[in-house]
Order: sequence, then C-alpha cells, then structure tokens
Amino acid sequence: MSIRKIKFTNDEYYHVFNRGVDRRIIFNTKDQQRYFLSRLRLLNTTDSRKYITNKRSRCKNKETLGEGESLVSIVAYCLLPNHFHLLLKQNVDNGISQFMQRLGTAYTMFFNQEENRSGSLFQGKFKATHLSGDFALPVSSAYINLNYAHHKINTNKNLVKSSLCDYLPDAGKACTNDICNQEEIDDIVNEIGGLSEYRQFIKNASKTFVDNKGNTVNLNDYEF
Repeated sequence: MSIRKIKFTNDEYYHVFNRGVDRRIIFNTKDQQRYFLSRLRLLNTTDSRKYITNKRSRCKNKETLGEGESLVSIVAYCLLPNHFHLLLKQNVDNGISQFMQRLGTAYTMFFNQEENRSGSLFQGKFKATHLSGDFALPVSSAYINLNYAHHKINTNKNLVKSSLCDYLPDAGKACTNDICNQEEIDDIVNEIGGLSEYRQFIKNASKTFVDNKGNTVNLNDYEF
C-alpha cells in the first residue's frame, strides 16, 4: 500500500480532487449528482455509529444526520462530468482522510448499483494540495468554482454544479444545499473587499489560469 506524502493538519486548507477511472463519466444523471452533493453534507461528521451508516444505506432518499463534530469545513466544490474538486479545511485529526474515504465508498456503491457495474469508480486515491501563501484561499476558490469554464464545459449541455452561487448569490441559480461553511465563504469574499470585488477577482484569476494552460476562453460566455 502506498503512503500518502502529504500530511493533513488541523485548521489548514487543502485542494482535494479526483476523477473517474480511465477518465470515465462519474455523473450520468442529476440524481447521481444530487446523491454526491447530499453525501458531502451527511457524511461530514465524527459520528460513525453502525446504526447511522446502515440507515443511510437502507434509506438512500432520506437524510440521516449524525451527531458530533464536522470532520472538515467545506469551503468550495465543483462537480464536472468526469471529476470533482473540493476546497476543504480539516477540523479534527484525520478528518479529511475519513471524510474522503466515506464519500468515495458511499458514492461508488451508489453509482455501481445505479449503473449495474462493479469495481473501482475513481482513479486511485484522491489527490490533495496544501494551500499556503497570500490570497491562496481566494485564488483556489476561483479555480474550483469556475473549473467548468477552464475546461470549456457548456453548463447547458453538461451536468455541472459548483459553489459559485454560494459566493455570489445573485449569479444564476441559488444554492440551497447548505454544504459550504458560510463563515469561510464570507471571510474569503471580505478578504478581497466584498461581492463586487470578488466577482472581478475571479474573472482576473480565471484569465490567469487560462493563460497558464495556453487555452483561450471567452469568460463573457459564463454568468458570474
């Protein structure tokens, strides 16, 4: 078994991501997307009692909340057809590893049952990058929230969901899933100077990401 090189530390922030094995599609339907999103919230707890786990497994369409602390603070997310990105802060010892193990296992079991398949769904262990430096959080939130634009994915033709609507409530569809930690979001937006400043910041940051990849994307085609 390979040992992960990165060490997760409490109160530190990490960009976490993974993709489907062989780059396969991991979100074929809106129900699959909704299930993944619901597990971001429901599995984020130190409560690992068998009763809770079994009830979630039996009643997939019902929300079963556990007790205890949250393993992580979810700061941003983006679900794309064949991969996902998360911005997480670890709250308790081993919180990120526990959370991602639960999330990966639960979603793989659900997806395999839905698609009548077996075996691994994700491409090995999840990947993670430790965030540090000035404006690391705002830059990472911009990268994750607008990841679909970086990949030139048409949101009208593909299943895409990001937490951008939590950062900019007036930008398109409203978020109602209570996944992200609003205090963390407010801190990021306030670090930049407010909502209008954050909107301009992510536009500028996105142009930098695009330039670094050597691609050209018309950001005016996207609402944010």
